Amino acid sequence: MTTPDTSARGLAGRNVLCVAGYLLLLVSAYFIAKNLSAKLMIAGLVTIAVSDPTLLRERLPRALEWGLAALAGFAAWTVLGLLVNGIPLGPASDAVANFALLAVALLAGRRLLACCGLRFILGALFAVASLSALLTLVLHFGGGLSLADRLVPLGRPSNSIPGAGGLCIALIGIVALLGDRSRPATPATIALVALAALPIVVAVAMTQSRGPILATVVALVATRPPWRPDGWRLTGWRLFAVALLAWSLTTALIVIEPWLRAMLCVDQSNFCRPSSRQQIWTWVFEHISQRPLLGFTPVFRFADSLFNHAHNGLFGTAMYFGVPALVAALAMTFVYCRHLATVDGELSTFCATALIFSFGYMGSDLPNPFSFVNMHFLFLWLPIAFALAGRSEESAIGPG
Repeated sequence: MTTPDTSARGLAGRNVLCVAGYLLLLVSAYFIAKNLSAKLMIAGLVTIAVSDPTLLRERLPRALEWGLAALAGFAAWTVLGLLVNGIPLGPASDAVANFALLAVALLAGRRLLACCGLRFILGALFAVASLSALLTLVLHFGGGLSLADRLVPLGRPSNSIPGAGGLCIALIGIVALLGDRSRPATPATIALVALAALPIVVAVAMTQSRGPILATVVALVATRPPWRPDGWRLTGWRLFAVALLAWSLTTALIVIEPWLRAMLCVDQSNFCRPSSRQQIWTWVFEHISQRPLLGFTPVFRFADSLFNHAHNGLFGTAMYFGVPALVAALAMTFVYCRHLATVDGELSTFCATALIFSFGYMGSDLPNPFSFVNMHFLFLWLPIAFALAGRSEESAIGPG
């Protein structure tokens, strides 16, 4: 009579726990609203991270160690800003705790990639997002709203813009799977994916969220041009430049928005509605000039009840954390772009696309990339975690 292999059974149990944590993360993000969603998303991330049998037993990949060290440095700088600005303990502790959550997200991303692989991760993300978009459309039209009424996707944000961001990363993920030339999709698979993608595309369009839509187009065109040769990847300084270009394009279109609306629009409805970003950014630059070194800390909000934050990732980083922190964040982004040249092919391409999308998205929203758990954990931080933990290989095109 043979004795069961308890170590193998234990590993299988940990893998089941990891998958369960990931599904909890996705269902919470795409179906459950606001505070309950946030708590369940955190529970999902923690579940994934603690399912790792190597956690605290083996050394982490060097790139991931550097990523965690960078987060710790940013947290220390934030603590200094909180102390100098005299922020009360309660809000200050919440701001610092966000960095601990991001560290958990990085560890969870490492475990998830090792346990499930990129294909399962992106496939599950796409399936859940498609179901969420379909149910959102049913509830939207079932509630008597029309095609012209702005849609708010189900899920954590309860807001059109981050909701659109969560749906867009699902589209980016499925394009990454279909674009894997080592495993070409069959016509039947492509047809099924197109059918499942339809509610996502319709839902994103109906959110009327111009920033995420533009960011998705730029990211996909930049990383998957039809003329690219085999083995070509966008990494290094070229990726960094394209990411900044995506941010600049979204930001510039907002700056010239009044002229565009005057030329193209007959009213202020739907895609022609004013964004009011110009006024907000005037306030932002005034505040940056007042405290350029340490910023106003991430607990700061404008008095306006509707527009209470910076609505721009780079401007917001400078206002909340100071100009040196913005420079440091961009420097870390450049190092990350160079690191992607050493990461396995399709993983590198997906993470590069997610980075470009995130920068384009930050041209109109996400004023604090280090903020509390929301959809940016899916489109910004988990892809970063995958890249920092991913298997390295000799780059096909050099360091970029």
